[in-house]
Amino acid sequence: MNIITLTGIRPDFIRMSEVFRKLDAEPSVNHILIHTGQHFDSLLSGVFFEELDIRTPDYNLEIGGPGKEHFHQSAELTVKLIELIRKEELDPHWIVFLGDSNSVMIAPSLKKEGYKVAHIEAGMRSRDRRMLEEINRIVCDHSSELLFTYHEDYTENLCTEGIPRHKTLCVGNTIVEVANRFKPEICEKPKKEDFILLDIHRPENFKDPARLQAIFDITQMLSDIYGLPCISLQFPRTYSFVSQFGIDTGSTQPVELMPYKKYLSSVYHAKFLISDSGTAQEEPALFRTPVLVPREFTERPQSYHAFCSRKLHTSSLHVSEDTLRYIDSAGQKMNPRWLGDGRASEKISTAITRGLR
Repeated sequence: MNIITLTGIRPDFIRMSEVFRKLDAEPSVNHILIHTGQHFDSLLSGVFFEELDIRTPDYNLEIGGPGKEHFHQSAELTVKLIELIRKEELDPHWIVFLGDSNSVMIAPSLKKEGYKVAHIEAGMRSRDRRMLEEINRIVCDHSSELLFTYHEDYTENLCTEGIPRHKTLCVGNTIVEVANRFKPEICEKPKKEDFILLDIHRPENFKDPARLQAIFDITQMLSDIYGLPCISLQFPRTYSFVSQFGIDTGSTQPVELMPYKKYLSSVYHAKFLISDSGTAQEEPALFRTPVLVPREFTERPQSYHAFCSRKLHTSSLHVSEDTLRYIDSAGQKMNPRWLGDGRASEKISTAITRGLR
């Protein structure tokens, strides 16, 4: 059985790492690991793959590059992947995606060519169609024959949209077993809780100067209230708009993007996060670190319900007493069980190779 996994960005390589291993270990499977090349910088170098124990991809389609728009990437990926499959006679039984990056937009073309698509992280919905990832998710889900969901809420989303339940399987979140590999070593030391970690990289935040300034202003207020320094992950696009808009970042100190283990360690030791990242509503829950989310919508409402994160309103420059109470008490209330039992990759591999049920 030939199975292609198609992955192109750092978060998806992290989430897929255990799935790669399970498929490689299956005697009946010829696992073909293809890197789209959407992310191409040093943080996807050999060190990254070694840290997560990911083998060298079989092919790199190199669709990334400075100045390339999403439509360049999608068009180039469509041509390169289908031509590669034909030229190398890969004859895949399944082509497996994870997530909502630009790479998944090739799914309809693959379906038209008669290939079967499986989508991990299916059914997530923010209900915000301004969000490009939301469009990507919907397109990929409705082009897939196998849909792996992280939570039963997502399965219900798919059924509501007319996708037959028999095509879906709730497996839990793949991030649990990945983070659990590093957790024992990281948690050997007591939590320091001596800094705040800021992580802003969504266009809805960095393209709006008033909103971006409000996030930094509120961050400064919280830094002053708790008497703690704040470090900010220095995403290039975010900080290009910080410069363009002349944003006052206060005492927040930018730091380079981190390797995964170092990032998890920072999550563990932070007092709390301020983050618009979807994944940053998940990993911190496993380390009982609170997260404030400066977004109007979320595709992970379970995180709010389980006290793992809380919406941060940026419409007024005010830190509410409820927000402070959440930060101070969330660690004891958090319930990360919504992330699943840590066996997602096993369930995915079994379903793909031996049938859905």
